[in-house]
Amino acid sequence: MNVQKTNAARYLFSFDHAPVGIVWHDAEGKIIHVNAYASQKLGYPLEELVGNYLYKFVVLDTQDEGEGYYNEDVVQISTYNLFSKGGQVIPVEVHVAGADPQEGGFGCAFFRDISDKVKLSELVRTISQETGYHLSDPIKKGELSQLAATGCFSNFIGKSPAIGELFTRICQVAPTPTTVLVTGETGTGKELVAEKIHQLSSRSKGPLVKINCATLPPHLVEGELFGHEKGAFTGAHARKPGRFELASGGTLFLDEIGELPLELQAKLLRVLQEGEFERLGGTATLTSDVRIIAATNRNIEGLVEKGLFRADLYFRISIFPIQIPPLRERMDDIPLLTTFFSDNYCRRLGRNPKKIPESFLLSLSHHHWPGNVRELQNVVERACILSTDDTLAETGTLCPIPSHPQKHKPGELPSFEENERSYIKKVLALTRGKVFGEDGAATLMGLNPRTLTSKIKKLGICKPNHPSAMI
Repeated sequence: MNVQKTNAARYLFSFDHAPVGIVWHDAEGKIIHVNAYASQKLGYPLEELVGNYLYKFVVLDTQDEGEGYYNEDVVQISTYNLFSKGGQVIPVEVHVAGADPQEGGFGCAFFRDISDKVKLSELVRTISQETGYHLSDPIKKGELSQLAATGCFSNFIGKSPAIGELFTRICQVAPTPTTVLVTGETGTGKELVAEKIHQLSSRSKGPLVKINCATLPPHLVEGELFGHEKGAFTGAHARKPGRFELASGGTLFLDEIGELPLELQAKLLRVLQEGEFERLGGTATLTSDVRIIAATNRNIEGLVEKGLFRADLYFRISIFPIQIPPLRERMDDIPLLTTFFSDNYCRRLGRNPKKIPESFLLSLSHHHWPGNVRELQNVVERACILSTDDTLAETGTLCPIPSHPQKHKPGELPSFEENERSYIKKVLALTRGKVFGEDGAATLMGLNPRTLTSKIKKLGICKPNHPSAMI
């Protein structure tokens, strides 16, 4: 008797904790019992499901209706859409063990959610329809490199192997709930990648909330992330929801996460692990269902080694890293990018499209592009403004910055901060210390003026001694 009870307990435990939906039903399709997975996916408690008919929760227009045969020796596999209580349509793969209606038998249906698989299939179909390029394996390494920048990747310009690998990585991770760390130099398009991942994800109908951790003073970042209660600090005249609350059901993009203060990194880690946080000045524990996409142009591993970034947070956000290639590693894309930017700016300026001289493209290909695509965009815009005929102007467009990095002996290679400080100083010298405005350093570098101002202060750069300096 004890053995029978033990076996029954094991069966019930396995039934209720199975990672698939299990539905027992009679020959008429009336539900007898369901497990926890099925109850959770359908959004109904057990008591509301038992006694109901299966057809009430199944979309009649199935993706693959198949032939409905009842044979206890045969398992039928089909793909259906289920209706949840909240009105959500869930694509599922169903395995049906037949119930013979003539003998009054019972049947059992097993199902699993295939939303991610369907989302990826739709993405591949869209790419194929809009580009004419048929993908045999949507995540095969390098296969997307042949895609032109059209359709769902219309705002990604390029056909180089490097940009194709980027397409592949985005397609791999977009349909999943995984945290993503986007890395790359300034001006490579980290925010654009984050927007595309959100757009192709199951959270695309939810909000995409962004915050730049480098543009806010450390004492304001916590309130921006988690919100604050009325009276939490001087000037807090009302309760304010944070970015985690605003992004609930969607995606939160943490740009320049490497600039996040250490004391806030622990709080961010708690939210990522437990989904819980408190508003600044509050005691109530709040929850938020968000997907995190973080980005940085800094060497996070180096920051971890120096104790400036928590190792546990780094491991948590770098589950799926995406490295965006710098422009100098995708020089084949420069003609496409130049044409795109030129046509775009000419249209905005109300001018006819410009011819692009081969000599201009040659000079662009010899530039080192420390500011990457954003710098090229600014160069082409300047060329469009300076053009007086139907040909894109070449003179005065490229900033006189060394095209190639200086050579150093082993052990003498300058640090990232030294290179950054040197570059900013040279640009400030060109603009006579002016940061803001169309002819300011921020515009030339393709940076937000506040970001550049923050970097100037952080790197201890003194403004040039000139009357027009505006740092």
